Amino acid sequence: MHKLNDNFKNRSFFFVFMSYILFSLPIFLANVYYMDDNARALYGYTWSRSGRIFSTFIMNALDLRLNNIIDCAPLGQILGLAVLACSAVFFTQRVTRQSSPDWVSLSICGVPLAAQPFFLENLSYRFDALPMLMAQACAVFACALPLDWSMRRKLGVCIALVFSIMAFYQPSLNTFLGLSLIVFLADCQHENCARAWRSLGIKIASLVVAGLFYKAVIVRYFVHGDFESSHAVAVSLRDVSFIQFKNNAAEVLGLLNALLSGGAKPIFLALYAVSTLVTFFLGFQILKKKSKENIFSGLFIFVIPFAILFLLSGIMFLLKNPYSVPRTFVSFSTCAIFSSLFFLQPFAQKFRWVGVLPILYFFVISFSYGNALKENAHFQTYHIERVAGVLEDAGFEAGDDLFLYGDEVQSPIVHNAIVAMPVLGRLMPRQGIHEDDIFGYSLLRGRGIEGREHTAQEWSNARTCLKPEYRVHVSSDFAVFHINHTFCVQELRPKA
Repeated sequence: MHKLNDNFKNRSFFFVFMSYILFSLPIFLANVYYMDDNARALYGYTWSRSGRIFSTFIMNALDLRLNNIIDCAPLGQILGLAVLACSAVFFTQRVTRQSSPDWVSLSICGVPLAAQPFFLENLSYRFDALPMLMAQACAVFACALPLDWSMRRKLGVCIALVFSIMAFYQPSLNTFLGLSLIVFLADCQHENCARAWRSLGIKIASLVVAGLFYKAVIVRYFVHGDFESSHAVAVSLRDVSFIQFKNNAAEVLGLLNALLSGGAKPIFLALYAVSTLVTFFLGFQILKKKSKENIFSGLFIFVIPFAILFLLSGIMFLLKNPYSVPRTFVSFSTCAIFSSLFFLQPFAQKFRWVGVLPILYFFVISFSYGNALKENAHFQTYHIERVAGVLEDAGFEAGDDLFLYGDEVQSPIVHNAIVAMPVLGRLMPRQGIHEDDIFGYSLLRGRGIEGREHTAQEWSNARTCLKPEYRVHVSSDFAVFHINHTFCVQELRPKA
């Protein structure tokens, strides 16, 4: 019997893992550098100054080196997906109370932990994907601790896992909190409210302890640099305002609207609404028991559907300068799981396969994204090579100053794909030549065009070079200017 149970667990792991591999396959086939990958491939820098010390450690361990990290993709993604698949099986068992969950339960509870549209950005990073996947796996493991463990053991392991989330990739805390709410629902349904509160209390206590230690040690000694310092600053009570909350909410809704376009919007909203009604029904059933504990539990359950939506941004609302991009929406996995929880109920057994349909649509997005990503890279490489060739013909040499202006033209094929599926526009890499952004300089450096770092004031002053008398080349999409040892590239992207 034990051997048979292990066989079912292996089959469950294999099903989830191969689902993840299939979802990631278009990214593997595209085989392109994604945003920060260009600079990391050139300079090999890590994440320690961002407070992500475990990210640096695991990539150094994988490369067997202490300094610069190297590109070994897609090995990192595959290893991370394997760990996440293992955690997904444990989580599915925890929620369904099945020792050998079937493929529908695994598809609803386990597969969305990686196979969701916003996570495509995380998977696209050749260097960053493994640490992000490890953070997501730690978040899942922390919510799926065995029921028969002692409270002390649960608390100790949960604190270690929550700290690991912060040391790998902080936005996965939103996944941890969102999945904790789903586990609370499952505990209230399968066990009793007292046990559900004890489990949730352990998670909250672990978050507080790990957070205090992380802030006292890691943030103090490891977070430095202009970008890291500005985005790591927590909002104070004096800075809290309705306008800031409104702006943050608008960014979240902007990303969701990009995904929920066309026919996907009414389908996903309907599924989420049905699961919300089922959750309310469970809350009313608990309220009927009329004890103080059950009344408090029932009222809390009413809040959970809205709390899960809030946790799409979650900890980002605590930052003074938040940024909402697809890679920070790792907790959309929680929304995807919650929206299909209805189909795990006993009365929905005959049509539970409907809960898998959103996952199938996510695979459609993945393959469309992979094709657009590959086309975008081809078009961009051709453009960068043309710019590099013109600069060399114009006499650019090592030691000359290079300044970039304007926004790089977009591939017509990619543009058409984004019009058809707007979420692709949010997922496409924000690299290439975009004003004074580092990505354009990194791409040109990869083609042998070296340029020194300069200040914003220097970049602004160099605009005096953008005069017709200094122009040495002009084409339909870019122009090159040259005066003394200063070269300027101006993108001539047509206005929409």
